[in-house]
Amino acid sequence: MNLDNRQTSSTAILLFAQSDAVDSALKPFAATRKQNDLLWHHLNQKVLQTIKKTKLPFFVSNEQTQQGTHFGAKLSHAVQGLFDKGFENIIIVGNDSPGLTVKHFEAACKGLANGNLVLGPDFNGGTYLIALSRAVFNQEQFAQIDWQTKHTFADLKDLDNDSALLLQPLSDFNSLKDVRNIAKGFSFYSVFMAQLLSLLYYQQPLNRVTKKQYTFEIVGFNFNKGSPAWL
Repeated sequence: MNLDNRQTSSTAILLFAQSDAVDSALKPFAATRKQNDLLWHHLNQKVLQTIKKTKLPFFVSNEQTQQGTHFGAKLSHAVQGLFDKGFENIIIVGNDSPGLTVKHFEAACKGLANGNLVLGPDFNGGTYLIALSRAVFNQEQFAQIDWQTKHTFADLKDLDNDSALLLQPLSDFNSLKDVRNIAKGFSFYSVFMAQLLSLLYYQQPLNRVTKKQYTFEIVGFNFNKGSPAWL
């Protein structure tokens, strides 16, 4: 990432997500517990690897450090904590949008430099990325956003409706349909995608086709709505 020293020192990334063990227990997507543990480990490692490539300071907020009685309170407390450390801008992401790349962080930084609120929408009314400045953030208001619903994106956009910068939508990891959409964004030869699909394998094989897409013949999954709509 090409950022000047001033922006690097004033912007931090917040990874707001549960640990591997908690996500695996709460979101049983794969057929076995071992597969599910590995699945969430890979997802957490994927986002951490991407974050580290940005060279920006980053912080991880999970169940061990989060404070508050509900999702909004926990997230707003974590964001306020980084502003209290002296950062002027915070970029918030979760662990269930494996299509997230360094380019998304670059676009967020450019938007922040221009004074924008930056939102990366998903396809369910939430967001996979939120980038905001100290000037936009109000802890109480942020906590009262209608989190984890189809209204999350709209509520966030209302924080700075006139200047909000919107990134390209990405799929999050909440259903079999989401997995199909996520797979389309990766190369046929993607090691990460091959690992992800192998962990979701059950009863019938996943057939790869030569047009850099995957076809799915999967049965027996226990998919449930697990992740926050914005993550």
